[in-house]
Amino acid sequence: MIYNYDPRYTIAQFFTSIALRLNFRKFVFVGKRENVSKKKPVIFAPNHRNALIDALLFVYSGYWNKQVVFLARADIFKQKFIAWILRGLRILPVYRIRDGKDNLEKNTEIFENAGRILKKNNPIALFPEARHNPKQSLLPIQKAVPRIVLPTEAQYDFSLNSQIVPVAIYYRDMFAFLSDAYVRYGTPIEVSKYKNIYAENPHLAVNQLREELEDALKSMVVNIWNDEYYNQYQLAIDFNGDRIAKEMFSGEEDDFVQAAQYIVKRLDDMFENDREAFDNKMADINEACSIIENNGLNSKDDILNPKSKLNIIARYVVLTMSAPIAFFGFVNAIFPILINNRLYGLFKDKQFIPSVRLVSGLLFIPIFSGVQSIVIGSITVNWLLSLVYFIAMPATFYFACYWRKWLKKASRDWKVSEFVKKNDLNVLINNVLIC
Repeated sequence: MIYNYDPRYTIAQFFTSIALRLNFRKFVFVGKRENVSKKKPVIFAPNHRNALIDALLFVYSGYWNKQVVFLARADIFKQKFIAWILRGLRILPVYRIRDGKDNLEKNTEIFENAGRILKKNNPIALFPEARHNPKQSLLPIQKAVPRIVLPTEAQYDFSLNSQIVPVAIYYRDMFAFLSDAYVRYGTPIEVSKYKNIYAENPHLAVNQLREELEDALKSMVVNIWNDEYYNQYQLAIDFNGDRIAKEMFSGEEDDFVQAAQYIVKRLDDMFENDREAFDNKMADINEACSIIENNGLNSKDDILNPKSKLNIIARYVVLTMSAPIAFFGFVNAIFPILINNRLYGLFKDKQFIPSVRLVSGLLFIPIFSGVQSIVIGSITVNWLLSLVYFIAMPATFYFACYWRKWLKKASRDWKVSEFVKKNDLNVLINNVLIC
């Protein structure tokens, strides 16, 4: 049964932890110890920004040694083998109107299973936006969570004491290799407080619980609701985030997320209360953006803290000395790289690229490492050499990925250094400064 222990999940958890650590620079998990109960049934309700990666973060972080059950859209279960894997990962399908009206009745059984899972004090994770959203904003929260938890609690006279834990997931750069990921667990919502409202008016209880969950998530996520100025808000975060994190939120694990929220709030307050100042600030940010783009830079470049030429040259020396290792890694992983690039072409939505990159590294690198090692052992009849290659191939490939990232960073830093030498930074700083 889905609520029993499944060894496929444990195996996936082991390999997922390795793949995520290789793909991200750092992870920050905040509030889990304080806000996630070991004894009560829990529904995790996270925002949904990064396709498969969002779910894998829950698998990676663990939950007091319990296996989280996920609810996901039904169309990914069409192939039998894929469906078998997904169920092994404790993922249940939820049907939408686009999956056909006849299939909507199947949700009754799915929701009943979810109720049994909660009764057995196992956790559930459900993305309440019902679809992914790569932007730093929150989509309208749907009713799936209250429609699962309220009838389940009502069956047991609200004695299960289940909780809904809002979760905010934030990526500093969702598409970048070696970015930072933050997972923040919010104050749990006690479902039992809706007992009387549900008894009198179930529809009202569902709506009120949905609204409470939406308000909780809005207070936790970096929510750029002002879509007309989305790019300007993002530029303001890129330029000011690290400085404000250091000045105002030093010592906090999620300092950058709090800084980003602060910047969004400052701009929102300006938009609502001083429109003239807001328009001027947007014009200043646009001007700053034009200046850096005309010089081949972008807001991700660390323009306000340029590196010295000596520092950059030293890094180039190290990169040059280590280039043969990187070359070996790339050449020996040419087939996984080609497959990965081919898979990219299958997805029109750029939002799936991080997931494809992670899964490709998780599957194809080990497979081709094994196949190529066997070929080398068969040709040379030197199985010790084959074993060394089996270890060296993935190690040097991942080093090559890091090496390419470091090379790009050194090149960007050199451009920044040249830009700073030719331009007055004071004008740029004043244009983008958020106090």
